[in-house]
Parts: sequence; C-alpha cells; structure tokens
Amino acid sequence: MSGTLKKIYIKQNINAINASNFILDEAGMVLFRSIQNLKDYMDKIFSSRLIYEKGFQQKLLLHLSNENYRKNRIERIANNNLIRTSSLIAFYEKNVLQSLGSNISKSEYIEYCMKYFKETVENNKFRFIRTNLKKTLNKQYDFIYSRGYPENELNINTGTMSANAGDSAQFLFISRAILLGFNCSNVDVRSSRYDAIIDFNGRLLRIQVKGVSGDVISFKDRDRGGQGIDHRAETNLGKKISSTDCDIYVAVDRRFGTCYIIPVKEFIDPLLLENGVIINLSLIEKYKEDWNVFETVVKSIFKT
Repeated sequence: MSGTLKKIYIKQNINAINASNFILDEAGMVLFRSIQNLKDYMDKIFSSRLIYEKGFQQKLLLHLSNENYRKNRIERIANNNLIRTSSLIAFYEKNVLQSLGSNISKSEYIEYCMKYFKETVENNKFRFIRTNLKKTLNKQYDFIYSRGYPENELNINTGTMSANAGDSAQFLFISRAILLGFNCSNVDVRSSRYDAIIDFNGRLLRIQVKGVSGDVISFKDRDRGGQGIDHRAETNLGKKISSTDCDIYVAVDRRFGTCYIIPVKEFIDPLLLENGVIINLSLIEKYKEDWNVFETVVKSIFKT
C-alpha cells in the first residue's frame, strides 16, 4: 500500500517536484520523511524501469530525438514519464555520448590526432615521441565516451554514494601518490581533519582530500545532514579548512583522477581571510598536477 501511495503522490506532484525550490508538504513528509528519500525512491524506480520495462530506454531516446536534442525540453519529458529531470539528463548524456562512439572510427580518430600533432610540432620531436603518443591516444580514447571513470553504475542511494565517492577520491589520490614514488598512507580515523599522510624526506605532511566533479571547489567541509540531523545546528555546519587542520589540500577530479595540490597556508588561509570559500577550478590551474608542491611546503614549514 505504501508503494502505491508513493507513486500516486509522485504522479500528482511531478511538475512541482521537478521545479526549483520544491518543498515536501505534509503528505509528502508522511510518505518519504525527507526530500532526499523521495529522490532516492524515484531514482530506484527509474533504474528498475530502465532494466525491466521493455522498450523504455528506446522510447526515452526517441522523445529526445523528436525534440531535436534540446535540453530545455527534457523537463517536460521527465514530467510525462514521472522521472526526476536531473536523473533523465544524466541518462541522456551517457547514452548520447556512447552513441557517438559507435559512429566514430577509433583508428581514424587516432590518425587524425596524430596528423594534427605532426603538422603542429617540430618534426624531430614528433618522430621521437610518435609511438608513445599513439599508444596514449589509444588508451585514453574510451574515456571520451564514458566521461572518464563511470560513476554509480549500481545506482546506490545518494547518501551512501556520497560517502563512497569521498572515499574513492581519497584512495585515488593515495594510489597516484604511491605510483609517483611518494611514501603515502591513509588516515582511518573518521574524525581527523586530514585524510592522508605523506612522508617527504622524513618530514610528515597532513593532506586533506576532497573529490570534485564540477568546475568549482569548496574549502569548507560539507554540512552534516540526513534523517534526524538538524543541518542548521552549529555543530553540524561544515567548518572552513585552514592550516591548523592540514598542510596541503588536494582536490581530486573523480572522473579523471586529476589532482589539484594546493598549499593551505600559502593559498587557502589568505583566501579565507577574504571570506572566500568556493572558487572556480580555473583559478587554481597552476596547482593542477603540481606534485612539486610537497617539496615547497616542506621547505616552508620546516625551513629546510
């Protein structure tokens, strides 16, 4: 009975659910208890339909084609099919991107790129690196059509996936650091203000790691939320990150494993004094894959 009532509620309120600033009314609170539970329930139903409802995927893709692939029409398609707009957009982006791969020859793509390099760089340099360059293009090709590492293929609920995604970023950084030759270890204590330790020439550095998937980065912990937690209480509000917490802040692009290695005292502390918490990744481009930051910070802290 509960499942039936939930489906009826979604059908009656789908336009409002997919509009901005939706708030659960009393009936919705009784059925779902939180907006996040409503989202998770709708995504679970959507995922099930994609697997078990015959022709459902093809029907959705046909709707988008009939709308000439215009993103501003997706909300209407979502409402008509009782799907969250953001979930349908993710479905469309994944499938359209994969369909491009089936229409493009991998070998022709690689040869086209090789031709571009040959015509652009010095001939001797190109001949020297040609074989390695072609191998690299071959290996990275499939990432184009999956937008990097695939995420949440098992459709885990949002709360669990959010925690797992944070762990994945942490271990991506640690794996990359170890692969580069650094002596790096994970910190298992959940209450710790840093996530990893790097031993650089006998000096220990505290590393805080955060995963990013968009174009911005936040120098503040996430607010604690979830069922039964007052996210407005001061003790549950995310704290700003400073050099009292860690020495280096690493933002990891979970899609591609790219690391932005940011010295906290040099860059983040002055930013917080100006009340800056969220910035665009383009503003920290100089720290992108700059693994020399560890040496710089060690020299700064220990005056070596």
